[in-house]
Amino acid sequence: MNEAGEMKSSKGERVAIPGAVIDRFHEPSSVNEVVRVVEEAARDKTGLLIAGGRTRLNWANPARKISTGLSLVGLSGVDEFVPEEGVLHALAGTPIRELQAVANAEGWELALDPPGAKSTVGGTIASAAVGPRSQSFGRVADVILGLEVVLAEGLLTRCGSRVVKNVTGYDMAKLYCGSFGSLGVICGAWLRLRPMPAVREAYVARVEVSVSSFESFRSLRGCTSLRALVWSEAPDPSDVSGSRVAQVAMELGGSSEAVADDRESIVQSIGRDIEKVSVEHVDALRDARAEVASDSLVLRVRVLGSAAEEMKSLLVAKGLDVSVDPGLGTIHARGSLEQPADLLSIRERAGRAGGLAVFEKLPDPWREDIDVFDEQGDGASLFATLKERFDPLGILNPGRFTDRASAHA
Repeated sequence: MNEAGEMKSSKGERVAIPGAVIDRFHEPSSVNEVVRVVEEAARDKTGLLIAGGRTRLNWANPARKISTGLSLVGLSGVDEFVPEEGVLHALAGTPIRELQAVANAEGWELALDPPGAKSTVGGTIASAAVGPRSQSFGRVADVILGLEVVLAEGLLTRCGSRVVKNVTGYDMAKLYCGSFGSLGVICGAWLRLRPMPAVREAYVARVEVSVSSFESFRSLRGCTSLRALVWSEAPDPSDVSGSRVAQVAMELGGSSEAVADDRESIVQSIGRDIEKVSVEHVDALRDARAEVASDSLVLRVRVLGSAAEEMKSLLVAKGLDVSVDPGLGTIHARGSLEQPADLLSIRERAGRAGGLAVFEKLPDPWREDIDVFDEQGDGASLFATLKERFDPLGILNPGRFTDRASAHA
């Protein structure tokens, strides 16, 4: 609130998102203010853009009937931390990097690794965003113990708690995780921590691109101390020989003995020396995935691990740069394609390989004909039903995540 007792809002700030331009943002500094903003939007039947660090605003279908934003960045801070239990409570606008520093100071680490230096707690949970360390960290949902969520009519609800295994019945927190703010506004979260590893080391290797070299690195996923593995490759139109070099980054973490054993196993497995670098090198590779300004197209493909090399090679052959998590079967690609049909063929190939393709940034002329999210069949129908149940007036991020053909999209 400002000195006059009014909620802070910014006028004149124009933020372009797919399908709309937002010229006003509410910036509440308390949960009660969030409730008030959502209540007013529900009363006026006005769509709200729900935003955090604005790292993934392009990652959405065209918005429908949105002119006002609700920014959670003012709702920030760690208000409870119980080091002896390895849990903390943070407000939604808290930067992930800030939480990591708080946890590290007490010998803990937060197992969240979203791309983007400005990623917040709420945005990370809403988008279920993971980075290279999900090789070790697992899913975003696995970190969540409880959430505070404001529903579309302005009702503040809570699910879960700070206590591990305190949930009976359906875990509602998992429903909100990955729903992109379309079912409720995440205001705060209880998060579980894990002990920091005694040793963290990072290495890079440069290898000639081949099926065998890729598979030799993918086989490293069994190393117990391997926290991250990133294969980076770019097409080289000037190379007529077809010979290319990829750079592979690895992060190890654990006891000094486990790290030393895995380091030796890696060198033996890939048959070459590796160069030590700072662990911040992996951070830089992760955060580069969130930098989308210079590319017209950014996509993420997830397939079975056994199909990752074939899919990676297809994307490079189409002229795209790739950043691959071989152990997870996840491929991040960027660049440009000439026709929407080229993009849809990638999605079709991913589906045949047992996976899916999500388009995190698209050329604007393609957006009306291409769904960003690869949700089809029963999954799409189920979420449309949930959207109708949780947000019948279409107040929260209308059109951005749900089926655009729905009544309020």
